Amino acid sequence: MSLKWAVVCTLAVSASVHAKTNNDIDTRSVEWLLSQINIGEVQENKDLVADSLQKLLAIAPNRIESQCALARYEFANGKAGEANQILRRIDNSNTQVHPCIEQLRLVARLENEDKADIQQAKLLARAGRFEQARLIYNSLFKNAYPSLAFELEHLSWYAQDQSQWQNVKKGYERLLRTYESIGAIDIPYARHLLRSNPTDDTALSLLSKYGATSRYSNEVEAIWLGALSNMQLNSATDKQFQRYFTVYPFSSKGELQYQDFKKDLKARQKLLANPHYQLWVKGEALLEKNKLAAAEPILLEALKGRPKDGAIMRSLGILYLRMGENQKSYNYFTRAQSNTADFAERETLKALATTAKFWLYIRQAKEAINEREFKTAKLKLDLAKTLEQDPATVLYNRGLLQFAQGNYSQAATIYQTVLKGDPLNNGALTGLLEIAELDNSEQSLINFYNALSDTQKAQLKPVYVASLSSLLREKARQYTDSGEVGLAEQTLREAIELAPEQPWLYYDLAFIYQQNGLTQKAKTLFNNVLWQFPLNPQLRYSHALFLRSIDDYQGALNTLEYVPVNERNDDIITLEQQLRLNESLRQSERHLNSKNRTTAIFHLSNLEAQNLTPVMKAELSRSWYQIDEKKHAIKLINDALNTEPSLSPYWHMLYGEWLLEQNERPSVEQWFTNYSLPSNASTGEIEQYVNLYTTYINEYYEGGELLAKLNQLDQKYPSTPATTTALINANLTLEQRESAIIVYQQKLKNNQPIDPQAMLAIAKAHRELGNDFQAKEVTERAIAQTDDQQAYLQRQIMASLNDFNYAGDALALANQLIAKSPNDKELSYLGAEVARNFNEQDQAKQWYLKTLSSEQGLNDESFYKQIARIDENDAWYINGAKRELINEQSKNQAYIAIGVNFSGQTSTESEATLGAGLVPIEAYFPLWQGQGFIKIDPTSISAQTTRFDEQFAGSRYGQGALCIFTCGIDEVSPEQDGVDIGIGWQNENWRVDVGTTPLGFLIEDIVWGVNYANSIGDFGYSLELEKRPVTSSVLSYAGLEDVNTGEIWGGVRSTGLTANLSHDLGGDWGFWSSADFTLYKGQNVKDNQRYRVMGGSYYRVISNQEREFTVGASLLHWAYQYNLSEETWGHGGYYSPQNYVGLSLPLSYDARWGDDFVYRLKTGISYSQTKTQAIDFYPNDTDLQLQAYDRELITGVDPVFAGDDSAGVSYNLEGSFEYRITPHWFFGGYLAIDRADFYEPNFGQLYIRYYFNPVYGTLEFPGTPIVPYADF
Repeated sequence: MSLKWAVVCTLAVSASVHAKTNNDIDTRSVEWLLSQINIGEVQENKDLVADSLQKLLAIAPNRIESQCALARYEFANGKAGEANQILRRIDNSNTQVHPCIEQLRLVARLENEDKADIQQAKLLARAGRFEQARLIYNSLFKNAYPSLAFELEHLSWYAQDQSQWQNVKKGYERLLRTYESIGAIDIPYARHLLRSNPTDDTALSLLSKYGATSRYSNEVEAIWLGALSNMQLNSATDKQFQRYFTVYPFSSKGELQYQDFKKDLKARQKLLANPHYQLWVKGEALLEKNKLAAAEPILLEALKGRPKDGAIMRSLGILYLRMGENQKSYNYFTRAQSNTADFAERETLKALATTAKFWLYIRQAKEAINEREFKTAKLKLDLAKTLEQDPATVLYNRGLLQFAQGNYSQAATIYQTVLKGDPLNNGALTGLLEIAELDNSEQSLINFYNALSDTQKAQLKPVYVASLSSLLREKARQYTDSGEVGLAEQTLREAIELAPEQPWLYYDLAFIYQQNGLTQKAKTLFNNVLWQFPLNPQLRYSHALFLRSIDDYQGALNTLEYVPVNERNDDIITLEQQLRLNESLRQSERHLNSKNRTTAIFHLSNLEAQNLTPVMKAELSRSWYQIDEKKHAIKLINDALNTEPSLSPYWHMLYGEWLLEQNERPSVEQWFTNYSLPSNASTGEIEQYVNLYTTYINEYYEGGELLAKLNQLDQKYPSTPATTTALINANLTLEQRESAIIVYQQKLKNNQPIDPQAMLAIAKAHRELGNDFQAKEVTERAIAQTDDQQAYLQRQIMASLNDFNYAGDALALANQLIAKSPNDKELSYLGAEVARNFNEQDQAKQWYLKTLSSEQGLNDESFYKQIARIDENDAWYINGAKRELINEQSKNQAYIAIGVNFSGQTSTESEATLGAGLVPIEAYFPLWQGQGFIKIDPTSISAQTTRFDEQFAGSRYGQGALCIFTCGIDEVSPEQDGVDIGIGWQNENWRVDVGTTPLGFLIEDIVWGVNYANSIGDFGYSLELEKRPVTSSVLSYAGLEDVNTGEIWGGVRSTGLTANLSHDLGGDWGFWSSADFTLYKGQNVKDNQRYRVMGGSYYRVISNQEREFTVGASLLHWAYQYNLSEETWGHGGYYSPQNYVGLSLPLSYDARWGDDFVYRLKTGISYSQTKTQAIDFYPNDTDLQLQAYDRELITGVDPVFAGDDSAGVSYNLEGSFEYRITPHWFFGGYLAIDRADFYEPNFGQLYIRYYFNPVYGTLEFPGTPIVPYADF
């Protein structure tokens, strides 16, 4: 059957193509045929392709790979219409894109939108502009290539770049692993290896392999001869020629090259005996390594000994060309021509001389432009143009000439012309940027930059960033000069974000902080950037200048130590000398510490003995005070002030402060009585004095006397906010709220300044008096007095809003604050917390979004992917906003889930088994600021068959020991079905539920639980009171019917109180502990009780967004009053040792795969010791027990379960996963296996969950299997 007919048949039967692999197809045959098609395409063997494709369509017409191969065949044969028809059909019918479809899309684009780009790339490569060609292919073929030919072509372009040699080699080797013995790959690979090493044995072996083939013979021979010509002139190369002749024994080209080689080898051996020739060889080697300074004297010395050696002259010409000494280079190339016999070499030297002359003209033109000799510059450029070396360089320099002459539009036109031929010409791009800079407008720069292509942007970005940041810095300076400090700070921050390595941006911003008293913030600014760029010399220099401005000379010296020696310029060296001088002037402070007090006293005494001015004495007194020589310090500063009373008020107030600290009341009162601030005291000095005075009267006065003193101070300095604040606080301390409010109102009436913090105190007083309106009004005034430079104060005001009584007032004020500082993210976060405190969730969401600077909606998928990843390097309020938004989404989420549980356990001691099947169903939905939930669990439970004609098993079931061998039935196989139902509600702290055990079981009950969880400081705790079923066995869970009497017993329920305590701040370590006391009751079962104490610690070995690996250790202890583990009448069928002590070492590994798949692997090993006491068969019925003793002689059954002391090791394995199929549908599973000496439980669950609102973002690990209501 012809291929055409096969194609028609295939199209007829494949109306809809799907990606499923048919089980009846031999997959290996399909894969082999696909590989044959690939090989045929690579080898351009159309017959192999057609034959393999026909067979493939015959056995697997509906496979995606088959249809892809058919479409590729149609494309290759010029039938693009039919190929596109196949592509559309298979592309539309598959939700997941198969790699071959992706490849077909590329093939389809080759003849359409990508055709021009492909042609341009190929033309660029032919012109030798491989880098630009590579960039085009990089953008077109990001994940796949349309064919192997394109990939090989792309690799060959990379191979032209020596720095990419290793990467290209890896690329060829990757292809070799896929395509074995394909000449189209092997031969380029050999060529690539030979570029690095012309004697590479692997490459030469490949040439030997393909040289004998008719298809590749000529290509291989050319490569081989090229490699031989690049080999060294030595005997080893002669052997390589012999290897070549084994493949090409009659090649005239090879023989001719070989004869030339032997002649050259003989000549070289003669030359090697010449010492000056040896010097040239040495100099040439240095030149190849680009060690120009070392090569120059050696080559000049070599030329002295061989003055007519054209090769040495050529080397010197190349050396000076690289050094930029074009005149010397031109001279040597010219001389070399007359001393070179070979015509081709003379032509090469002539070209090199022309190149040297060209760059000489270019350099002379630039020098003329710099000297503003424009006519000379034009002449040199005209001469350069005549040499026809590099037209783009000539054109670019004409642009420089026009720019220098002020002809900016002509310069721009020239630069644009250069870029048409070379879009990445750095000089032309920079020239256009310089023209854009002339507008002195950041918008002009931005518009210019945005108009560039992506590759142009990438190349120009460093220069653009530096230029734009310089403009922003100047703009910030203008803001500072006009007093708009907030705008200056904002502008500098924008510039830093744009150009994080520009040093003077940090200097300017730090200076603004320091001027506003935020010195620590300024230091932190520099510390953060120096942590990122520790060796940036200019950053270190600007940091040192800033530290010097705040008198931190040693810190400045320390930061300069990080500047590498080879990058220390004159400015840095000069600054370092100045800093050392400044530090020597402060040497008195070097010894001011308690460990070296004697030396400090000696040093300060020597300084004091010198002829000091009063201000120097005052300065020295601080050093004395620092080493706790306070009395001497006070005497010295007093002497200075008496000698020169006109010293700055700072020194006078420092003296008063020291007296106050010494608590010498007479001296203090005398000083405050005698000293008055000068009339020209600054506002800051007045505020300092008032603060000192209020400290004084608060120390020595109280009650009415304190208020009187403050009133006197207020009369003297009525417009000082500090006095008003002190008066208000004094009244509030005395609980005289109305008086404090009167002070405030008087100040307000007189238009006297009031500190916003005092206003906050008044607002609180109003609230305490029930005056909510006035409280709001005062707070509004406080807000009005703040600006975005008072962030701390604004945040204080925002925090106070949580104490308001009305949500409307609090939110209105919060909105005013945020409007005043719209860029303060922390303030927005605090506002959101206020809104959340008043249950205004919508407003809280808006402000949380503002904290994240997000304009996206809460249902935006990309937004939730962004916030789902917590970066611990982000500010606390950023992560807080992310968590709150995620929590809010979870609160408003509703979902329904259904699963299938499989569980079973076996006692290896008694061969008792328990099987359970469960279909857990749950629904969660928003309710009352929390979540309501419903759980419905259809349940099936069964146990092993017990035969009553068997002594051991039959006697251990109910009252079987009393009727063994004579019971009314022969065997019993317990099996029960039922459905439990639970409903409940939960929020962040509470969980309440009530429900039933499975309805349909022999014993049915109401069960319930109340749980409260909260935290105290860094510790979390919870308390739980609950009644739950004991699900250990059919007996304990559902109850059983006695074989002897038909009565029912079992159905054990636990009622207890549990307390849990934990500590986990998200760091490396955490611990947990738990204690409970529980009562156990069942129908016709002896009552029991248990206490349990457990605790453990864990360490996160790995903890990041992608994975978490935790190791831990836990210690467990519990004890039951009675051993009721068995299934006789009165027992409960649940494990109940009288003493259990266990130690476990758990390991868990959580990870994610992309954003939609999370999984957990967990294992652990445990060691335990248990003790169980002996107990009667019928522990709650003495009569039955006596009957059992009476029947012991008949049945041979001792009616007592023996006690036991045992120890053993157990292990467990767990695994779970959860996968987001769509934003609404989730699928997951869980598997647990435990193995102990007498206990082997297994549990598994598969579940699917539907969320009514879409769930975006990264899934948290681990997944969340459904918890049946019985295990709640």
